Amino acid sequence: MSVAILLVLAASVFILIILVERALAPTEAVDTLAGQTGTTAVLADATTTTAGGSGASTTTDIASAQAPTLIRPISAVASSTLKATATNSYGATNLLDGDVTTAWNEGAQGVGIGEWVRFSFSKEIVISRIEIANGYQKDQQRFQGNPRVKSVKIEYSNGATQLVDLLDTMEFQALTPTHQPVEWVKLVIVSVYPGDQWEDTALSEVRFYASQ
Repeated sequence: MSVAILLVLAASVFILIILVERALAPTEAVDTLAGQTGTTAVLADATTTTAGGSGASTTTDIASAQAPTLIRPISAVASSTLKATATNSYGATNLLDGDVTTAWNEGAQGVGIGEWVRFSFSKEIVISRIEIANGYQKDQQRFQGNPRVKSVKIEYSNGATQLVDLLDTMEFQALTPTHQPVEWVKLVIVSVYPGDQWEDTALSEVRFYASQ
């Protein structure tokens, strides 16, 4: 009888220890936008502060009090890439060349749902803003002819995620990322605006900003 009681007590203590450890384990704090469905990007011009002759200014919650610094990733890799032609290439590094007339076009069958591009940084950084030039912006024909990203899942190296709805426009658009140190960011195609002629979904440029 005493052995049985000791076994029950030991099991109870073991379970109690596990419950206490779980209760005391730190929980990861993420940005309030992270993980929400349908967060919508805004035009990048709306995220900057402008002052007129009267000194009036307009801002949004994406604009920070301190001017952010453009950060260039050390690499960009993609799950697939459209085969280059004699005059055009479609690699992921086109997203970082400062030229919206070049683009990353995914090379998978269909419109590329689930295809991705990942950007890595030389060290952990806290990103304050991401700007995206959607579609293939070499000209209007290619922009309308190729699919553009409608919804994109953004994955961060710290485990946070966002689902963002992009606008079907040739203007740069901005979103607020997770406010935590990250080493890489991955953009995953969730849905697209259909193209008139082709099925190769495209992005033209991605910019990352960090607060100084």
